[in-house]
Amino acid sequence: MKRYVGLGDSGEVLFTGMEVVRRDWTDLARRIQKELYDRFFHDQPIEDLLRDRVQCLRAGELDALLVYRKALRKDLADYTATTPPHVAAARKMKGRPPRRIDYVITTNGPEPAAERESPFDYEHYVEKQLRPVAEPVLDLLGLRFERVIGDETQMELF
Repeated sequence: MKRYVGLGDSGEVLFTGMEVVRRDWTDLARRIQKELYDRFFHDQPIEDLLRDRVQCLRAGELDALLVYRKALRKDLADYTATTPPHVAAARKMKGRPPRRIDYVITTNGPEPAAERESPFDYEHYVEKQLRPVAEPVLDLLGLRFERVIGDETQMELF
């Protein structure tokens, strides 16, 4: 399947192929990806947008967008070789889990979204959701993710 990201006839950013069908993206990643490409294709700066979204994420202002959704393909007891995050979250649920698990990543690992007890692991979302959608655009512009979001350390000066 071909990947394509570009502008449609109306000037709106279109995603086709693998970018559209990825199920491991949260609403946060999808939204940021769309915003970044929209700005990129319309020759608008993206650095402030990305820096702002990371700050908002870390401040807890985007918590509603952090939910992963994944279906259980077999009974919980049948997951023996590995324990994917949605299975770990399902095992923490009170009562019988539904087929589709809505979960979030916390400082204590995956937890059911509706029954979250621990703080969100915001750095997980920065590294596993924002970085992967931002880096293709940043690479085209010759920018580094850490520098854009303000996480670059002073050690690089030496």
